[in-house]
Formats: sequence, C-alpha cells, structure tokens
Amino acid sequence: MDISNEASIDRFSIGPSTIVGRTIALRILFCRSMSHLRHHILHVLLNYTFRIRSLVVPLVSWLHPRNPQGILAMVVTVAFFLKRYTNVKAKAEMAYRRKFWRNMMRSALTYEEWAHAAKMLDKETPKMNESDLYDVELVRNKLQELRHRREEGSLRDIIFCMRADLIRNLGNMCNPELHKGRLQVPKLIKEYIDEVSTQLKMVYESDSEELSLEEKLAFMHETRHAFGRTALLLSGGASLGAFHIGVVKTLVEHKLLPRIIAGSSVGSIMCAVLATRSWPELQSFFEDSLHSLQFFDQLGGIFAVVKRVMTQGAVHEIRHLQWMLRQLTSNLTFQEAYDMTGRILGITVCSPRKHEPPRCLNYLTSPHVVVWSAVTASCAFPGLFEAQELMAKDRRGEIVPYHPPFNVDPEEGSGSSVRRWRDGSLEIDLPMIQLKELFNVNHFIVSQANPHIAPLLRLKDFVRAHGGSFAAKVCLCASSQ
Repeated sequence: MDISNEASIDRFSIGPSTIVGRTIALRILFCRSMSHLRHHILHVLLNYTFRIRSLVVPLVSWLHPRNPQGILAMVVTVAFFLKRYTNVKAKAEMAYRRKFWRNMMRSALTYEEWAHAAKMLDKETPKMNESDLYDVELVRNKLQELRHRREEGSLRDIIFCMRADLIRNLGNMCNPELHKGRLQVPKLIKEYIDEVSTQLKMVYESDSEELSLEEKLAFMHETRHAFGRTALLLSGGASLGAFHIGVVKTLVEHKLLPRIIAGSSVGSIMCAVLATRSWPELQSFFEDSLHSLQFFDQLGGIFAVVKRVMTQGAVHEIRHLQWMLRQLTSNLTFQEAYDMTGRILGITVCSPRKHEPPRCLNYLTSPHVVVWSAVTASCAFPGLFEAQELMAKDRRGEIVPYHPPFNVDPEEGSGSSVRRWRDGSLEIDLPMIQLKELFNVNHFIVSQANPHIAPLLRLKDFVRAHGGSFAAKVCLCASSQ
C-alpha cells in the first residue's frame, strides 16, 4: 500500500503545558463535581484570609494610639524614611554642584577661572582616603627622617639620606588620581616637597668646609640624573594648535616652564618661539607679539591654487611660512638657541623615504641645523606644504643644505637625490622615547591638540578606572599587536 500521498498531521498538545497548569488541572479532575470544586476554592481562600488576619491584627493593635511603643516605632519609621529622602536629596544636589564646577573648569578661559572652579570643586568633593592612592606611611616616615637629619645639621647625613630615596614617585605620590582636577597636592606630599627643597638649598648655600665644591656639584649632578627631568610636549593639530599658546602662557606666567621643550607640526612653532628667547623676551612676547603668529598666506584665486597643486603638490606656498619663522627665530641653530637660553629644543621630522626612520632634531643630534628650517619641515603636511630640505650653518655661518647630494665622481652626474623631510606628527607626534634616551626625561607635560586622540584618552581613563583583568587583557592585546 502506497502511503506517500497521505496527509501529514502535526503534533499538538492537549491541556495545559506548564507544571502549574497541569497541577491545577489534576486537582480539578479529582473533584467529584463543580460544587465540590467551588467549596474547595472557598476553603482555601478563607484559610489564607484567617492567616493574614492573624498577622495583621496584632500589628494594628500594637500601633494603637494608646500603645506608646507602637507610637514610638511609627515615629522612628517615619523619621528613618524622611532622613533617607533628605540624604538622597542632599547627595543629588552635591553631585549637581560638582558637575557644575567640573564644567566650569573645562570651559575656563584663564588659569584664575580654572583655579576658582577647582577650589569650589574641592570643597564640594567628599574627602577621599588618600592611603588607598599612595603610601602615606612611607612618605611620612621619610619626611620625619629628613627633618631629623636637618635638625642634626650634618650636611653629609643630609646628602646620604636624600641620595637613598630622592626619587620622583616615592610611595606612588605621583598617582594621577591625587592631582587630577585638584588645585593643591595633599598636605603631606607638599610638606615632603618643601622639606626636600629646603635641604637642597642648605647644601648649595652652605659655606661649611665639610663639603667641597666638587662634592656639591657631583651630588647635584647625580641627584638630578637619578630624579629625572620634566619636558613639555606640544602636539600637532593644525589650527587647533592655537590652544598651545594658552598652555605655554600659563606656564610662563607661573614660572613653571620646563627646560626641555619638544613638539611636531604646529606645536614645533611654539617650541621654537620658547627656545629662542630669553626669559624677559618670553614674558613680553605674550603681551605684545601674539599678533605675529600669522603663518598662512592668502590662498589666492582658484587658478593659483590649482597651479600650486599641479606643480608643487601643495595648497599653500611655503615661502611665507619660512619668512615668518626666520623673523621669529633669528636664524639661530639648535646649538645657538641652547647656548643662549639654556633650553633644549626638540623638533620631530619624518622622511618620505620608506626605510628612513623619523628624527627628533635637537642640539645633540643636529646642532648646526637652523631652527626655522626644522620647523618648516615639521609643518610640511602632505597636500598642505611640500616636503622640505633641512638647512644648516656651516663653519663660516652661511646657510647651506644639511644633507647635500654627494658624489665622488663628478662625471656620473648629480648623484643622489635631495633628502627632504615632512610633518613629524605623521610618525612621531610626541617624541617621548627619544627624550628619555637623550635627556633622561621621565615626566611629561603634554598639550594634545589632535581631536582624534580624545576617544583614546577616554578609553585609557576607562581602563584605569576599572582595571583588574580587563586592563590586563587590553594591555596584553596591545603588546601582542
């Protein structure tokens, strides 16, 4: 018999599909009639009603107005809920004020406005347990030891004590959470820093025969090397690099400008200004000469722009920028700028060549390169300016190419092509590794003007806040790549 054409019937369920439904259905099946079912349901409801009544009646009688204990319990309960409501409201208002002052700090136009907002935020912020952020006991013990050595008055004991533990991050007191958005450092850390400064002054101002001048110089040199140095880094960022001016101006006004300054692209312009001026000239520059920072020429008509793009591969003419930088830096070389101001200037450039690594130009690696040439090359972003050849001063003080084409046999032609350099931010926006290797820098003040870096900084804060295994996995992935 052929059954291939028979209709197929899908499976279907009969009755309830859940356990509760099947249990109820089973109880109904055991009932003899509908009246018996109604009687059973009524019995269950009455049973639960009597149970609830047995619980509610004593509670109501206990809260009777004639019962003082009940009245007291009611008042305490109401007061508890009112207090909880008041605390929640106060916390919400405090959180709103903290958010307001944080926004004021972000939108501050001057340091004074920022300082006022930071002071108010500090008042609204609950005091945190600082022992969770740094080793309070270690710093306190070291402070007591330094004070004890100073009271004894022995310079050799002072030197011995400071050489033992004078490091920048003693007890993790450089933890960013201790200083982020705060106007002042914790009191204990400030006392430690003041004590170290006092004892360093005691050493170099002492006229005692206990220490010779050579020993003092050796102590200062070795201590500075062990302690490390601070550098100011100014990133690229095109027109957003104007924000560097506010950062630098504030550091100059408060006399906190580091001696090591490095940058790339538009940041190198401000670095060149800082490294080629004496301190009085630098202070007057921000008052009278900010209008001179107009580096871009007028583009001209559409035909002029098209002609430059077709012939030079760039939108802007580089000669206007070169002329402005010559006026700002006075044709100084890296070595001359260092000799005149004592500040170390670093400018990053990269090569269009495939196998040539980027460079951080400074008075050690390229002492004879003129500063304006390095800045011009560091600003030569592809499409905006054409790549530039570095220029230097020869022994007679004349401006010559830094890497001239060289050929032993003149008959073979002009030899190798001209070596050109372009925007340093393409490969090495912030030369931290180079500064660490050359100048023992272990602390950086960074003015980052590139907008695409902001999401990465938020990710960094997120990883730092959550930490744990998640941070370890992120670091592992980053290192593997």
